[in-house]
Amino acid sequence: MLELVKILFSEGIIIFLQSYGNPVIDILFKAITNVGSQPVYLILASLIFWCASRKTGIRVMYVIFFSAFATIFAKNFFSMLRPPDYLHKVDADGFGFPSGHALSTSGFWGYLMFIIKNKAFIFLGILAIFLISLSRVYLGVHYIGDVFGGIFFGILIAIILFRIEPWALLIWRSCEMRSRYILVLLVPSLLTFAGSFILSPSPEYYEAGLAMAGIGVGYILEREKIRFEDIKSRTLKIQRAVVGIITIGILWEIMSLIPAFYLFRYAVLGFASTFVAPWVFSWVENQRPSK
Repeated sequence: MLELVKILFSEGIIIFLQSYGNPVIDILFKAITNVGSQPVYLILASLIFWCASRKTGIRVMYVIFFSAFATIFAKNFFSMLRPPDYLHKVDADGFGFPSGHALSTSGFWGYLMFIIKNKAFIFLGILAIFLISLSRVYLGVHYIGDVFGGIFFGILIAIILFRIEPWALLIWRSCEMRSRYILVLLVPSLLTFAGSFILSPSPEYYEAGLAMAGIGVGYILEREKIRFEDIKSRTLKIQRAVVGIITIGILWEIMSLIPAFYLFRYAVLGFASTFVAPWVFSWVENQRPSK
């Protein structure tokens, strides 16, 4: 068992993979690793919410942020160092185990694979998990044991959330509107409190908590005020995707330029995904001349 642990957290595997590297492969794996970041998954979840399935989109958003909290908790709990700096081909800080990219990727794709029981989609999900996990090892910022840990925790998060979903929906539907607002603010608050005061203070807890709260509040308001629905038109889907990404990008940049509001840009990002962008869609689509 001890020998297996040594192998999983050995620099030798990283050195072996990097021995086959070249500038082209470096660029390829850097691109792959960027695709596996949490902001990219939030954009993908938003695109699902806007253009494919509102119900699936909001659920995947929560999967992403539960995965984010799980990553932060586990990293601070285990406090295991990354590989030495001389192996790094990209910037990385903080603890190594488990890999956040592997965890988020496994949670995101794992949850979707439980819903979309399609062989081609399952193959795509497995391929994404493999390539993004491999990229973290090749780029020298994680041991192979880190990515195995990330995959394990990510799949576990996906299974737990998928299994408890019927009970969560039952509670949600039984709540009055005021109780729903309390619920979507209470859950991220408790997670942030648990992380900051039990494990260790970190801005990442507040960022994830604010984004999750913004998503929840935005979703409730959208159901109250807008009630935009899923669409089948490919043209409208493309329109929503472009308008939504531009809307979020503009708001993100504005908030990032104001120092006093810098931390709250995550709450705005979440709120924009579930309320502001749908409000813009509704306004734009209502400008179309009726036939």
